[in-house]
Amino acid sequence: MDIFRTSNEEDKEIFRKKIHSIDRMSQLATQWLPDNYANKRLNVFGKGEFEGLIASSLENRRQNILNYLNNFDENVLVLLSDWTVTDNIINSKFTEETEEQIGQKRYSQTIRLNEKLATQVPLFDSAYFSAFLRLLQIHPQDRYLKRIIRAILELLVGAFGQNLVSQLNEELFTQAPDEISVFDDLTGIFSLNYQGVGQTGMEIIIEEQPIEIDDTTEGITIFKELGRSILEDIYCQAMDYQSLIDSHFRYLYNPKAHWAKFSRIAIFLHTVQRYIIENVNIDAQRLKDGPGYYHDLIDLQEEFNLIAVGTTNYNNFVKQVIKGTSIEQTPVYHLNGSVNDYYDPYKNEILTIPSAIEEEGRILVPFMFTQSGVKPLTSVEMSRKYVELYDHFIDSDIISVIGYGFNSDDGHINGLFRSLVEKENKKLYIFHYKDSNETNTQIERYYQEKLRLNSTSNIKVFLMDKQRNVNDEIWFNSLVKELVMS
Repeated sequence: MDIFRTSNEEDKEIFRKKIHSIDRMSQLATQWLPDNYANKRLNVFGKGEFEGLIASSLENRRQNILNYLNNFDENVLVLLSDWTVTDNIINSKFTEETEEQIGQKRYSQTIRLNEKLATQVPLFDSAYFSAFLRLLQIHPQDRYLKRIIRAILELLVGAFGQNLVSQLNEELFTQAPDEISVFDDLTGIFSLNYQGVGQTGMEIIIEEQPIEIDDTTEGITIFKELGRSILEDIYCQAMDYQSLIDSHFRYLYNPKAHWAKFSRIAIFLHTVQRYIIENVNIDAQRLKDGPGYYHDLIDLQEEFNLIAVGTTNYNNFVKQVIKGTSIEQTPVYHLNGSVNDYYDPYKNEILTIPSAIEEEGRILVPFMFTQSGVKPLTSVEMSRKYVELYDHFIDSDIISVIGYGFNSDDGHINGLFRSLVEKENKKLYIFHYKDSNETNTQIERYYQEKLRLNSTSNIKVFLMDKQRNVNDEIWFNSLVKELVMS
């Protein structure tokens, strides 16, 4: 969400200069760009896209939203584990405001949602959401607190409402003759009006600045900031940003069709690149000396010959770490692009740190591969990266995976691993951060589902702690033992 809060004026100006530098007599200008392109207004993402974003999220990720709200207290406690003030401070501040403990009074018996939407609503039995409602009872005129509660309720009602609409559309006639097609023609006629759903929350997290708080801040202010942080957490986890990119990315190749969408996605990619460069901060000394997973690559050379590294990170930290070491020449493949890569949509070509001569007369956009941007995969440069990495994996004795979640958005990478497992009979050694009581078997089945594999036979999971250890030893020692056993 921070990217949408970031000012894009600087990026708009950069893109404007690129447009104005194009030779108006070139093929690019006369055949690809629209008439009078140099004087056309440049558009960026704003409030106008919020409604479509909310609609897509409720359609495609409504279960994520409901899961978050149904487990509201658990999610809030996870948020508080790394928050500005502790849950103990929040509890004491709440007691100062209400003379009650958080969770002492709940609303599950006094608030009921229409049973056509849902018969059970765990949110109203939540200790923390009930705390927000109690504070609003005490401070009924507090507009900010009211907006936060309304935003959460909008998401709740919207998600349940979309469930009902989808059910109606899919099961409008529970029984009808197959040979009479008119019944099929009536499916999908219901829709939800998203104009009043989710907009409040988007406005809060985009427009409202975080409130600085500490242990001395009054309780009502702490809860306002907590509410804003909860909304941001929900939107970060459940918003379908892929749909927003999907609806614009195609126009990166056809600016004549829709100049506004073309300029939005082009400028957005510049903003993403700048945000990553400026905000992904890391201590320079720690980057140099470690400890960290990238530094472990240097140490494991005593036991292994490192053939290749694939990464989905946009930054270039891994190359910075291994520079000047014995593995400096190890190829590193940025599978989703990087802050140093640029893309020419006109020629479907990828360039790494292009020179001024290479940039001249072209429209280049930063290449941070969006999950929806399939077409760049067809470029020779990107196809070669995947093929080369795949061949390196085939030649390897061990394929180790750390910090990659096998999410559905990265289907292009998941397919690579699936092929290695099922077609090449390679084994994946997955290092999984242990934060629950799940067994290795349960986690292996989890990754089997993620990768859509027929079995778990070629998956080996190691449970790892925050110190990068497996059974009190550095993680790659587990791989040494695996080689010995095999």
